[in-house]
Amino acid sequence: MTPTIAPGESQLSPAISIVEVLYGVARHKRAIGLATLLAFGGGLALVNVLKPVYTAEAQVLIENLETPFDRVQAANTVATASGGAVDDRVVASQMSVVRSDDLGRRVVATLHLEQNAEFNVLLNGLGLPAKVKLALGFGEDPRLKTPEVRALDHYTNELSVYQLPQSNVIGIKYTAATPEIAAEIANTLAETYVMATRESQSQPTERAREWLSQQIDTLRGKVARSERAVEEFRTKAGLLRGATTTLGAQQISELSSQITVAQTASTEAQARADAVGKLLSGKGSIENSSEVLASATIQKLKEQRTDATRRLAELSATYLPGHPKIIAAQGEIADIDKQMRSEAHKIVTGLEDQARIAGAREAALRASLETMKTRESASNLDDVKLKALERDAAADRALLETLLARYAEASARLDAAAQPGLARIIQSAPVLSAPSFPKRGPLVLLITLAGLVVATGFAFLAEIMAAANRITAGVVETPTELPVRKVSMAPAVAEIQREPVMAPAPPASLVQPLASLPRLPAKPNQAIAVVEHEASVAGGQMATWADGLMREASASRFAITGMNTGDGDCSVAAVVLARALAAQGRRVIIADLAAAGSWLETLCGIAEGPGIADLVTGAAPFTKVIGRDKFSTVHLLRFGHDRSERAIKSVNDRMESVLAALGQTYDAVVVNGGERVADETAVVERCQAVLVVAPVSRFSDAAATVQALARTGQRAARLVIAGQAGSAAELARRTVSA
Repeated sequence: MTPTIAPGESQLSPAISIVEVLYGVARHKRAIGLATLLAFGGGLALVNVLKPVYTAEAQVLIENLETPFDRVQAANTVATASGGAVDDRVVASQMSVVRSDDLGRRVVATLHLEQNAEFNVLLNGLGLPAKVKLALGFGEDPRLKTPEVRALDHYTNELSVYQLPQSNVIGIKYTAATPEIAAEIANTLAETYVMATRESQSQPTERAREWLSQQIDTLRGKVARSERAVEEFRTKAGLLRGATTTLGAQQISELSSQITVAQTASTEAQARADAVGKLLSGKGSIENSSEVLASATIQKLKEQRTDATRRLAELSATYLPGHPKIIAAQGEIADIDKQMRSEAHKIVTGLEDQARIAGAREAALRASLETMKTRESASNLDDVKLKALERDAAADRALLETLLARYAEASARLDAAAQPGLARIIQSAPVLSAPSFPKRGPLVLLITLAGLVVATGFAFLAEIMAAANRITAGVVETPTELPVRKVSMAPAVAEIQREPVMAPAPPASLVQPLASLPRLPAKPNQAIAVVEHEASVAGGQMATWADGLMREASASRFAITGMNTGDGDCSVAAVVLARALAAQGRRVIIADLAAAGSWLETLCGIAEGPGIADLVTGAAPFTKVIGRDKFSTVHLLRFGHDRSERAIKSVNDRMESVLAALGQTYDAVVVNGGERVADETAVVERCQAVLVVAPVSRFSDAAATVQALARTGQRAARLVIAGQAGSAAELARRTVSA
């Protein structure tokens, strides 16, 4: 028994029940278990067939290993330290170096991998499958390659180089059939790469050393020529150098010193002579003069006078002043004084001679000085040229010394082992005891779980498809209560189709002309007019008529309009036709374009809501204006709440685009036009076929309308006579009642 709802009450659309689907999946538990066991057995067989492989890993740290002690120039310490930073771009570049074929060839040559059957497939010969594959053009022929190239290709395929996250460490992984080969190749590649970073620095050093050698040879000749030019010009210009300066400047300096000495000696001698002369001309005693006292003669005379004075004193004590001995003693003293004064005059004369000699020497020295100055002034221009030559020679000599120092430093760094390098090994690859693939336990478990998931997925998909088929056939599964109860919609549809609609017979004069018209079109777009005088709404015949048009005339839009049908026979006809087409497996939608109102929402058990009028005005999205028939898979496009003239005009303007969009999604579009034939034909013009529903009182007008539509040659038309006994309200009540 179907659920009972009142008109206008909402009901959930028929949908697939996930709970029922899960119950259906559970019913396939044996098949799922068998598939899981098969996957488990396949996993065990696979791990026994697969050959084990071993993956060894070595790690290399990228960093600047240069120190202040092995830098070429200490002056560039700051620049070198700042320029040696390692970033992700440097690490990415070094990863490319590790993967390069150049390092690969060195590893192949070092380990003689071309002699290993794993790396050289031709050592064991090509099998029949490989020959057939090559004959069909798949792959490259290894026979066309050298053993080194074959080994390098296999080496490259099994090598993996990557950067450890958030670090400057490069991981080097290699996969081989034996753990010894895997570890040996990974370690050899790491060592070869580290040595390559040192060689990359020694090679520029070797080039710099060769360049320095050439420059030094050139500079040596240039320095020799510069120094020889300096000496030749110095000799030619007479610019001989002394201890600290040129000979001319040194002579001028010495003459100046000698003039000063001569001038001092002359002045000093004249001063002493003048001092002694003053003592002689005056009353002073010459004994007060140091120059007189320094004379040996004066000293002897002074001693004699002292003796004479002593004798005079002795004689004065005995004799009178007039005694001849006294007079003789006094005369002796006077004679000695005279000799002393005479000797003093000689001293003065000698001092004056010394002063004159010193003065003459000073004059001569001054004359020589002036001559030297004149000569030295003339040689200043030559000295300027000499200094320029000396500067050039000094610059060449300094550059030569600098290049010699750099050449010595480059020679010291020539050996690759002496280079600091850019990387160091932080982890060597060990020899593994267990294979990296296959991991027997995890692989078997993974295959078993995959089998379980695939089997469950197929079972779930089968149940989903079965549920969809049941819904399409008209059986809806409801999840409102457990266990699940199935409600068939077929009786409700049949009830609508069987509902009697009592109507009087049409006038006899109209039956014969209209009944003679054929029922189905022979060709697409051929106009057909059929009049049926029946006492019921013939759903089956309408569906047959519509199905024929869809198959033979590619019709997809069916308009239903009425002429004074009262309670809404147009709505009943639209629902009956749509459900009949949906029962044939087609996707069907009813478009309610009856501006005056309809019974479609009540007949389909759909709550009132926004519709096409709200859609074209932008008040509602497309997904909110469509509902689903409670008793079938038919969808309903409501008219909407807004039934103003503006909304109706907007619907008419946008009707073609809306119907075209619906036609791309649905196989059939049943358009309920309502009471429109008398005043407007917009709905009819946009459809390929039309059903005219009319009461017997309007039979003549309806038949004339059908004939007029038939004569247009553009659409198929059919007349359905509806009586008043089976009103739409009564039919709706019966449809939705239990």
